[in-house]
Amino acid sequence: MKNAFLITFSIFLTITGCGTITSNGNSHVTAVTEPVRTATASEPVLTAASIALQELELIRPANEVALPGEVEETLPDGDIDWSGNTVRAVGTGVVDTGNPNSAQALLMAERAAVVVAQRNLLELVKGVRVDSETRVENFMTDYDVIYTRVQGIVRNARQVGSARYDSVTGVVEVELEMEIHSPQGLSGALSSALGSTDISTASMSPQTREFLEQYSGLIIDGGQAGLQPSMYPKIYDENGVLLLDTKNYASCLGSGGQGAMQFISDLDRILDQPEFAQSPLVLNVRRITGQLGSDIILSNTDSGKLGWLKDGLPFLLSAGRFLLRVIL
Repeated sequence: MKNAFLITFSIFLTITGCGTITSNGNSHVTAVTEPVRTATASEPVLTAASIALQELELIRPANEVALPGEVEETLPDGDIDWSGNTVRAVGTGVVDTGNPNSAQALLMAERAAVVVAQRNLLELVKGVRVDSETRVENFMTDYDVIYTRVQGIVRNARQVGSARYDSVTGVVEVELEMEIHSPQGLSGALSSALGSTDISTASMSPQTREFLEQYSGLIIDGGQAGLQPSMYPKIYDENGVLLLDTKNYASCLGSGGQGAMQFISDLDRILDQPEFAQSPLVLNVRRITGQLGSDIILSNTDSGKLGWLKDGLPFLLSAGRFLLRVIL
């Protein structure tokens, strides 16, 4: 199929809160799901959301849907891997051949490579689209606290593998990465400026229940619209009415690595997965909007099918398995 850009709101529900999704070193999502049992005095009581999920029998096994590198913006000094939920940068250092202590010379070159990688990572992070109007750089310019937080996260970025040394050229290469959606990643650094909806009291509306009984997910296909990935896309109807601003749920979107947002490029592969055995609802993007082309406009007819979404999204996020997928 053609390369397309598609946002998939795919609903996989487990009995868990939004804080129980974890991410391993490869940025894959793992759901931590406990068997349902009676709570003791020291254990939390099942929430209304959890009970509703049991009644609907919508418990899904955790599956790795997005493939790291599938939707990736490649730049000279690194890449923004939307599928893998990471920003990666490379830095290099040159071994001082005049240093008689070869071990020390190698170590100094590695340290220099880390510093360069950190600088490159900071530049890459600045270019990440937060929404259709702003990049991370805008937040860093407007908020001193965000500038400081982003710098701190970059300084503490994890190293990918061991430093690579080319004995022929005398060059040491180091790769660093940080997460996009994570309390310890980019979304965590931006949280103070984003605001968030309180989802602790979320409940399932009749419309949400009806949708989940009928469909395995909601796919919004932007294949012909030129949609660009961003951290928090918005969805509008043709009259400009805002149907959904995912930024309002930033705290839960970033609660566990990829957690609730994933980016994919192969719709056929997704539809072949067992969790889509029940047909999803597929809606096409009418056109895109915003300076950065990452916001969605749906037809009024399709918009009318999503009356449950604004109220339903907090509930799905509180369940911890609402996935957003975007195809590039």
